[in-house]
Order: sequence, then C-alpha cells, then structure tokens
Amino acid sequence: MPRPSPQKTLVLPVCLVFVLSAFCVSMAICEWLTNPEISGGIFPHDINRRIVRWLGGTISRNAVGNSVSSLSPFSVTGRVVFLVLILEGLARICARHSDPDTRRFAVLKALRQTTTVFFVAAGWWLVRLMGEVVCEPVGRFAIGTASVWLALSVAFAAWIWGQRIFDSVPQLTQIHHRRVNSAVIFLLLSVAAWTCVSFWMNQALYHQLFIPHGDSAMYEEHLWNVWHGKGFRSYLDQGLFLGEHIQVIHLLLLPLHMLWPSHLLLELSESIALASCAIPVFLITRRYTQSSWAAAAMGVSWLFYFPMNFLDIAIDQKTFRPIALGLPFLFWLIEFGERRKFGCVAVCLLIALAAKEDMALITVPLLAVMAVRSGMGNETGATRLRLAWPLVAMSIGALLYLVIAVLVVIPAFRGGDVVHYSRYFGDLGNSPGELLKTAISQPGKVLSQAASVRSLLYLVVFWAPLAFLPLRRPLQLCAGLATFGMLSLLQFGSSVDLPPVPYHHFHAPLLPVLFWAAISGLSSKPSFARTSAIRKRFLDWTGFTVSASPSQKAWLVLSCCLATSVTGSLMPWGATFWSNESAFGYRRLYLPDNPLQMERAAMVGEVLKNVPATAHVASTDFIHTRLTHCERSYDYSKYLRAVNHYQPGVPPDTDYIVIDTRHPYSEIRDVDSVPELSGANMWELLPDTTHGAFLILRRETKDVSE
Repeated sequence: MPRPSPQKTLVLPVCLVFVLSAFCVSMAICEWLTNPEISGGIFPHDINRRIVRWLGGTISRNAVGNSVSSLSPFSVTGRVVFLVLILEGLARICARHSDPDTRRFAVLKALRQTTTVFFVAAGWWLVRLMGEVVCEPVGRFAIGTASVWLALSVAFAAWIWGQRIFDSVPQLTQIHHRRVNSAVIFLLLSVAAWTCVSFWMNQALYHQLFIPHGDSAMYEEHLWNVWHGKGFRSYLDQGLFLGEHIQVIHLLLLPLHMLWPSHLLLELSESIALASCAIPVFLITRRYTQSSWAAAAMGVSWLFYFPMNFLDIAIDQKTFRPIALGLPFLFWLIEFGERRKFGCVAVCLLIALAAKEDMALITVPLLAVMAVRSGMGNETGATRLRLAWPLVAMSIGALLYLVIAVLVVIPAFRGGDVVHYSRYFGDLGNSPGELLKTAISQPGKVLSQAASVRSLLYLVVFWAPLAFLPLRRPLQLCAGLATFGMLSLLQFGSSVDLPPVPYHHFHAPLLPVLFWAAISGLSSKPSFARTSAIRKRFLDWTGFTVSASPSQKAWLVLSCCLATSVTGSLMPWGATFWSNESAFGYRRLYLPDNPLQMERAAMVGEVLKNVPATAHVASTDFIHTRLTHCERSYDYSKYLRAVNHYQPGVPPDTDYIVIDTRHPYSEIRDVDSVPELSGANMWELLPDTTHGAFLILRRETKDVSE
C-alpha cells in the first residue's frame, strides 16, 4: 500500500494552524475596531461603523448617547476563512491544468505565509495588552501604530494570495517578464491620473475658500509682487521673504504666472512635480532590478505613499509648499549621481537648494553617502578617488551654504534676529546657539526627546508602507539621519496636538532617501548580515524566502502603500475622504452640501466688485487668497505683525477691511462683533450684497497716504 506524500500529511495541520491564527488576528481586529481609543485613529467613526456591520457586528447607543460597537471574533474568523476559500477556488480554476501536487504545495505555502502574518498582527495586539500592565509607553506606541499593523496584515495577505493567483496563470507570468512598453504606459497613466485627482482636489479647495493664505497662497502673492515691482515679498510682514526662508524655486514659474496669474498655476505645478517623482523612481528601480514591471510598481507606490500625499494637501489644508517643487530634483540627483553624471548632479543640487535651505540638511549627508558608495566598487584607488571627489566637493559646498544661509543671510534680512524656526524646538533652545549649547551641556535631554515614543511612531509611519525594506540598506538610511533627528526634536503646541510628521511638510526632503534605500533593498540579499541557518529554516517553513525576486518585493511594497493609504491618506483612496462625519470628508471640503458654505463660496465675486485693485485691503484668512492682487493685502486677525508695528488692528494706510463671517475660525459672525465699528466712526459698512457671508468696511477718510 503506497504511503501518502509528505505534502498530503501536512494539509490538515496547516489548515488547523491557519484557522487558529485567523481567530487570533480576529480577536485583535475586534478590539481595534470596537475600542474607541484605538478605532478613532484607524477610521472615521461612520466608516468604522460600516466596517463593523460588514463584519457581522452590531451598533448600539450607551447611556450618554454615544455609539458602541460590538463584534465577535467568530464572525470575523468565518469571513476571513470564507474569503480565503474563494481566493483559493479562483486560483485552482486558473491552475486547473497544472499538476495536483504542485497545486497542493502552492496552497500550503500560501496558508503558511498567511498564518505567519496573522500571528505577527495578533502578537502586536498582545504587545498592546502587556503594555498597559508592564510598560505604559509601549502600550501607547502599540495603540499609535494599530492602524499601520492592521493595514500591513491586510497588505501582506492580499500580496500572498495575489501571488498565488498570479502564479496560477502562465500567461500573466510571461507578460510580466517580457520587456514591453506596457509597464511604462501603466506608470504614465497612473502619473496622469494622480495629477488630475490632485489638481481637482486643490482646485475644489480653492473655489470653496478653504485654502489659507499664510504658508500657501502667499507664494502666489510673491510672484505677483515681483513682476509688479513690489519686491519678493508678501504683505503679511515687512521686509523681503528671504528673512523667512531662502526659498526661491517658485520664481521659476514667473514666466507662466505672467500668462496665467492665478494661485491655481502653483497648485497645478506642485501636483505635476510630486507625481513626476514616479519617473526617476522608475528609472532607479529598473537599474537595480532590470525589471520594468518592478520599476512601475515602485513608481506607483510613490503615488500611494501616504506621507507623500500630505505634501500635496496638509492636515491644515495648506496646499502649496515650494519645497515640493524641489523633490523631483532630489530624485534626479540620486539617479544622475549613481550614473556618475556629475554635471547634472550639480544642476539638480542647485535647484533643490533653491526649494528651501532645509534641503541642505539632506543633500550634505546624501552626497557623502553616495561618495562612500562610489568607493565601494571594483575600481582602482585612483578611479575611486576620481569618482568620489566631485560628490565630496558638492557635499562640502552644500554644508557651507546651509551655515551661511542660517547664520548670515536669513538673519541679515530679519534685522539681525535669528531664524524664526529655531523656536520650533521648545525648551531645547530658541536660537541655533542655544540648541548647540543644549546638545553639548545636556545631551541626555536631547536624546530623550529624539528617542521618544513619537519618534518611534515616525519610523513605523515611514518604513511600514515600504514593507520595511529600507532597513536592509542602513548606509543609505544614514543620509536621512540629520533630517530625521530634526523632525524628532520639533515641538509644536501642547502634547495633545497632532505631531508634525507626516501630516505637514517638514518630512519632504527625507522621502527620496527612504525610497532610494527601499529600491536598493529590493536586491535579493541584505547588505548587513548573512541569513543564519535557524532564520533560513524558519523562513522556509513560513514560505517566505530571502531569495524572493525583486519584482515580488516591489509588488509587496505597492500592496503595503495601498493598504496603509486606506487608513492614512486624506485622498480618495483613503477611507477618511468618504466619511460624512470627518472634517476632511469630501462633503465638507470638495463637494459640500452645506447651503451656507455653497453661498459663501459663490459670494467671492461680490467681494471683488466692492474692493478696487488699487486699494490697500486687510482681510481675514481664506478670502485673503483672492485679494493678493490688490495694491497691498494685509492680514486681519489678532496676530500681531511687524507690518503694523506689532499693534492690534490694521495698518494705518488700510482702505478696506473684508471679514469672512463663515470661515472655520471666524470670531466675528455679525456686525455687532466688529471692533472697528465701535467707538470712533472711522469706518463705514458697505451695503451687504453677500447675504451676510462677508462684511466689507471702507475707511471714510484716509489718514496716511504714500
């Protein structure tokens, strides 16, 4: 009587272990989705309720009227197992002509891989539970990263069964390995689609008056003032903008702005710049992997990388930052540097530095790391020196530029005052000198801040969408140490405020380095150690191998970027976009159904009819973005500014005041709340033609003339 094959004897144990792992991860999912402390950081509440219902849970109301979700792990397990059975059935239909033993081995491998992923996800849930008892910071870290681990478990499972189905169709495998133009077309269509979606969102925010002037529309005011002879400035403050940042890259748009003098030009330019980064990502990946489809997968991964999405529209709806225009040149700097085209590297470096002086903080170590890598080849010593010295020279030049810009140029335009963002580091110091003094005299204080739970959260946020592949290339990661250290030390507001990463723009220069390290990590073996026998045996059992092809890893990265963008991004591929309760949902920002908001946006034309272009006008935020083409456009708020000698009120040469009574932060809702209409009657209220959306005041007599 013939003995059963080893593969047949493994079927039942593997299936049982798989069901056990599915139950374990289901318990974790049940807590993640029903614990208000955790679920709010994963999905908006209304989206979360829909998912709970889809998984067989119930929604009820507690004594105070809040929604309470309940979910059974048995219900979740049943759905997970049912979904796996459907995927396996599809794979078997596709592979019906293959050998039965081959099919059996493939499904066992997929089940072992999925089991491993589920146990890891459930293990993170146990870490959180133990953190509540053993180490409170560990518990907080586990809660903060719950959305990431949930997304990663879905991403890995989807990748595993996607590979299972893909390998079952020989035609797909043949197409994937052929060098055809399909990969390039796929990438270019993705870039075009992302650009259109991005510009549509920015345009909608602009038309709905949701784009703030400061740190966004003020850059369009720079262009307008330059070609109208007013200098490189915004009237938010006195002096040229060079007292804030050495940030002049948007002046390259000046010829286009003269043809289309609109803030939307800058929004379109930023969308194109961010999307175009996928092209150098494609070229760098193709050099490393010799696979066009792996390169296309990494290029599309960039588009769905949610820390990048916040560079387009930040958490505070600031939609344009000139630093985003410099990102493509950082990617091209890496591409040309590795191809040893040093003239092109120098051009890219100069343009990148024009995006912001912060770029030097990344280009200095980046060029140094590239110089080190250029000396690690098989060339002779003289050849290595010849290849390394241009990179070293440019690295030193970027360092000198950073020092001169921060310590000399910016203070010179500020009347000798230190750079304003040195105050972003809280009690570590309010000037570069104080920061250096603290680092020398109290290194423990600096290290404790840099090694905080928040910093660990940053690492997970940056690495997880890239499947942690950057960890395989620590040398490349060293290029981002200075920038990441700066991000870790930033302190804004109170401890309950949202951290600046990745919701704002401060992390922008770090992203090309992370993708460079991830692309290099697609190679078959890590650079820092050999695979031990125990590790190899464990990987063989789980079905994961260190020799997985670069193409498989590239598709894994894309899967992780897609899954994490569902929980992390505010764009249409993120769940938040479709929420009716979130402040970032499409019905609040892009296609509002609030009649008062729709009327407010429609009344912009009435405001412009009442304020002549020759006027000096002070206005509240949001409507300020439409008044920057006036002779002067001041800020009307409680913020004390140098342009008014740090006094409350408006500058004495102001002709008009425009108050938006319905913008999100308005403290003035009606005429009785306007301070200029109380006391001395220097202002007259113009007849209301905006149905109360805006109040327009005109000075009766102009006391100061120029």
